[in-house]
Amino acid sequence: MTKSQELLAVIPPPIGRSSRFDLWSELERRLGFAVPQDYTWLVDAYGPGCFDGFLHVLQPKSRFEPIRIGSFGEKYRERIKAQIETGRTIRHAPEQLQPVARTEDGDVISWVMMPAEHSASWGLTINNPSRSEWLSFEGGIASFLHAVFVDGLRMSFFPEGFPSSSPAFEIYPSVDGECDESGLRTVRSVR
Repeated sequence: MTKSQELLAVIPPPIGRSSRFDLWSELERRLGFAVPQDYTWLVDAYGPGCFDGFLHVLQPKSRFEPIRIGSFGEKYRERIKAQIETGRTIRHAPEQLQPVARTEDGDVISWVMMPAEHSASWGLTINNPSRSEWLSFEGGIASFLHAVFVDGLRMSFFPEGFPSSSPAFEIYPSVDGECDESGLRTVRSVR
């Protein structure tokens, strides 16, 4: 079983999801780089939503600006530049960072776009703009999710109880279908 198949088994994607993002070349033109294939796979497999109530993979398009990959990335790099101007030491140059996911606690998971022309080899860095700690992960966003939900990777920024013993993918309320009282349609895994 591949890592992708294992992730799908632990956290099933939404049932009956019919719409996929089909404007990848337009997104890449706007961003100025080719996105890694594992990201396109995640977006196409799961769509917009939240992993286990905590981790959001940024989306190519959304009515929710805080999870749009383009606009969130621009604002994040502006914050990093402002921190550098105040004398703070930052591990990576702002132009080397492109956020790909974020957490409920404000942690940002970014691609380290080095070398810029080889997105398949990009690793990740995790930072909360309010802290000086920078964590690294050698692998892409799908590998990171696999490490967390299948292999049990714990990071210092994870809250107690994350990931849960029964992780779920919750669809954002902009998606049609039955929703619970929080406005999210939940797909629970069975273990």
